[in-house]
Amino acid sequence: MSPPNGQPRSRMRWQRLADFPGEQIGKIARLRTAARRGIDVPPTVWARASELQAAEPGEMTPPAEFGPPWIVRSAAPDEDGGKDSVEGTAAGRYESVEVTRAPAFAAAVATVVQSMRSAKGEGASVFVQPLLQPEAGGVAFFDGFFYERSESPGGNRAITAGEARGDVTRADLIRGELWSDWLRKVGAAFSADLKGGAALDIEYVRTGDACTLLQVRPARFPVRRNPILSLANHREILGDHPSPWVTAALVDAGRGALEEFARIDPEINGWDGQYAEACAGRAWLSFSFFFRLMDLWGLPRTFVTDGVGGESGGPEDARPRMGRMVAKSPKLLRLQWQNRQTIRRIPGALAGFDERLGSAQTLEDWYEVTVFGLDVALRTNFAINGAWTGISRIRSALRISGRARVVTEEMMAAYEQLAERDLNAREAALDEWLRRFGHRGPLESDPVQPRFRELRLVLLADLMSRKVASEASASVDMAKAKTGFLFRIDRIREQFRDDLMRRWETLRAGILGAAEAAVLAGTLEKAEDAFLLDGAAVRTPDAWREAVQSARERRSLEAAFDPPLTARRESIEEAERGLTSGAQGDAAEGSSELIGIGVGTGVVRGRVRRASDLMSFMGWLTERGTADGAIILVVPALEPSWSVVFGRIAGVVTEIGGELSHASILLRESRTPAVVNCHRASRRLSDGDEVELDAGSGQVRILGQS
Repeated sequence: MSPPNGQPRSRMRWQRLADFPGEQIGKIARLRTAARRGIDVPPTVWARASELQAAEPGEMTPPAEFGPPWIVRSAAPDEDGGKDSVEGTAAGRYESVEVTRAPAFAAAVATVVQSMRSAKGEGASVFVQPLLQPEAGGVAFFDGFFYERSESPGGNRAITAGEARGDVTRADLIRGELWSDWLRKVGAAFSADLKGGAALDIEYVRTGDACTLLQVRPARFPVRRNPILSLANHREILGDHPSPWVTAALVDAGRGALEEFARIDPEINGWDGQYAEACAGRAWLSFSFFFRLMDLWGLPRTFVTDGVGGESGGPEDARPRMGRMVAKSPKLLRLQWQNRQTIRRIPGALAGFDERLGSAQTLEDWYEVTVFGLDVALRTNFAINGAWTGISRIRSALRISGRARVVTEEMMAAYEQLAERDLNAREAALDEWLRRFGHRGPLESDPVQPRFRELRLVLLADLMSRKVASEASASVDMAKAKTGFLFRIDRIREQFRDDLMRRWETLRAGILGAAEAAVLAGTLEKAEDAFLLDGAAVRTPDAWREAVQSARERRSLEAAFDPPLTARRESIEEAERGLTSGAQGDAAEGSSELIGIGVGTGVVRGRVRRASDLMSFMGWLTERGTADGAIILVVPALEPSWSVVFGRIAGVVTEIGGELSHASILLRESRTPAVVNCHRASRRLSDGDEVELDAGSGQVRILGQS
């Protein structure tokens, strides 16, 4: 139809993105929101589909502001998270058409308008953008911390169309990384869409480090997470290959223990976070959860790695975010108060554990008791470590040095004193020591492991081999230990562990007792097989024998795997499958120097003795008899029961560990120089190598090789 009086029709008036009204059309409204929040989006114009449908082809002229080439996109009310959307993102439901020449523009607009004829709701629109020529393009799904990203050279069309997979990355936010900063900015602009564990579907293009947002919409499925996991602390207290029983129980207990943080900051409830994850037959600490927690509260991420060992991402991880930390300061103060209350309630928590220990009968009961005990342990240790962190920084700021008098140190000192007795008196003295400390043992947090009381003959052989009473003079002078207020938390920490291990001895006996009953009933072949059951298997007694056999076969493969200390879950799984080596190191193979975290002070020289477990090392000491030189003990990990040999070694090197670990605290208190978190030390050092250990700098220098 021609205009009246023969006047020419005017050009179609495309409107600015900033003038788009309302929220009904999510695809355009979100671009408008992003632009308002300072996120780079392409120049964009729009028009209602009804106006375009009524226009003559000659009126559908390209925008004068940009192009060619252009891309003409649909924006319907029932797609991509708009107000009337009921099916999620609906990506690709309607047309998008690329246009390289002006004569083809009107036909492209008509195609897009026609594709939306069946759209539900009012206000369907068309928007036009320049067809960018970026370096790369892709799609990312982001839940506020974790993301999945697929990217390929050029634009993202091939990826969104399913023609190319692109380079896939699954990770989480990294401090100081430009990509992470951009994702964080997008997430902040659409934080309402990230509540309850929801995610965003983001289309983008990138040139260099600069990203441009093409589209953003709600995603109706969870992001596949690839968290940073670490064996720090867990490998130290459980060994390299803990039992399936304790691995599963620790994962189960960790879910509940995180309530301690969510009680202070309810935002954590929406994270679906995990304290630990089972992978490759081991329980891994989820660094990703704790890094996210530090980000939430504005604290340095190195609070985590300094405490338990492992690796952080870079220099930004050591810096606080002052604005956020100030904003969260009321919650941080409440957390410290909650920590204090949790510590005060330790006797009640242990009494509750005692009740459950007294009522358990079946193996399923004993598994639930294990979960409960680990839950108590985690909640209490969160509180103790939180308090310890603050107090230790006060001690450091005031330059207050010293050590506390703790129960584990008493155990060590008392064992050393046994060697001062006459040979004829040592056996009776050992029995007295076992009455006090027999509930402790190597790798004692795993109930599969025997207690010292069960290892009496090994300890007796060790004592009877000690021919020189003066050896015991290396033991700690307990009279010099400090007992002031600033050292009270150290005593509480070690006393809680000791009290817990008394109950762990009862737990181990109860599991084995119930397992003996299962042997008589024919559901298990031998009592020790109970520890091969995990939380799921223990609930199906009729399938126990099959579950045990499957666990044995699986553990045989897992035992051959040399896991990295800290890595992303996918890397760990690939390494276990043999797709990658999984090897990690912090120094070249030919280097004569290894670097870790120094514990204590002093420089010592000695010869290396590698050991995988306490009992084998004590056996070596028994065969060796009187020490004829300084020993530098090199172990994959260390835990408190090793303290019984601290008096006979000059220094310690461990592959993992942090300054807050139980063993590291004991090393400092016994004034045993050590370097922890020294990756691949067991591979780099051989028995008999002469080394110099500098606890102050965290260096181990190889002086001569055997």
